[in-house]
Amino acid sequence: MKPGAATLFGIALAICFGAPASSATIKSLAGKDRRVIIQIFGQIAAGDADVFISAVKQANAAGKVVESVQLNSAGGNLLEGARLAGAIKVGKISTTVAQGAVCASACFLAFAAGDPKFVGYGALIGVHKAADKGGRETAASGEATLLMARFAKELGVPSAIIARMLSTPSNQIGWLNPQDLQSMRVSMAGNPVQTRLAATDGLPVQQIPEAAASLATLTPQPRASRPSWNEFIDKTMALSAEQNQGSAVLSRLCKPELKTCVLAVAYLLKDGRQGLATAFQGVDGSITRREVCESNVSNDVRDCIDWDTGAKYRDMKNAKGDWVQTIE
Repeated sequence: MKPGAATLFGIALAICFGAPASSATIKSLAGKDRRVIIQIFGQIAAGDADVFISAVKQANAAGKVVESVQLNSAGGNLLEGARLAGAIKVGKISTTVAQGAVCASACFLAFAAGDPKFVGYGALIGVHKAADKGGRETAASGEATLLMARFAKELGVPSAIIARMLSTPSNQIGWLNPQDLQSMRVSMAGNPVQTRLAATDGLPVQQIPEAAASLATLTPQPRASRPSWNEFIDKTMALSAEQNQGSAVLSRLCKPELKTCVLAVAYLLKDGRQGLATAFQGVDGSITRREVCESNVSNDVRDCIDWDTGAKYRDMKNAKGDWVQTIE
């Protein structure tokens, strides 16, 4: 069923997720038998849907069929996510989120529009409410959330997942579990292996892109001058992907005994030291702490800063190889 024009128009008028400074990277790759795969990586921004539609038309004009859209995005502009979803739905194109990739927020709509849908083991799919350009939940963003939920229903998203979308604050993410994905008729791809970053030791050192020579400018600054957490994560994910053949090094590790899940993205500094941006999530889905750490060369000491409070501390490995935190 073609998404309702009224729904898209309503979303266009609503307050949406703030548009990021840079758009997603949209690339067409040659597949087998004159088929094309289109990748959409990074934050979704105004105009990305037009770029995608143009890529589809170009492939069709050359007598080729777009068989799949590969997604790796933490979200972005809600309207643009809806427009991408509409184009994918009308084109009857499949969607894929590969192992280690993320598709959350506005990206979720594009993913849900795929027919069929594939997710690699270790990928992260998440939903939450809309927010205004300042990251606040307002009456207008609440209306945008309702329109987003209505659109998701038109795309065939189960009511339980829509309920998660409506109940998860905009500064948190409700991650979908295998049962949720099964309810969406998602096919799991690859092997059910442990996520690459179950521990942060022993990560391969890749060639560091010259454009990302240092992350010093991304280190948390005074609240008035630093980027938002989402902007920071987008940049670290982009850097991690550049350093690891297009797939950011991500992890999601849950510790039932502590009632905590740890979500992290790893990247490398110019001198080869490891950086790690981490969010700690409670059993109710709320974020309890966000931190950024940089390890020493031997990776047995790392200096960290709490993103929200600015508190600094140091993690050191003990004789058993476990990390022990000391407060400065």
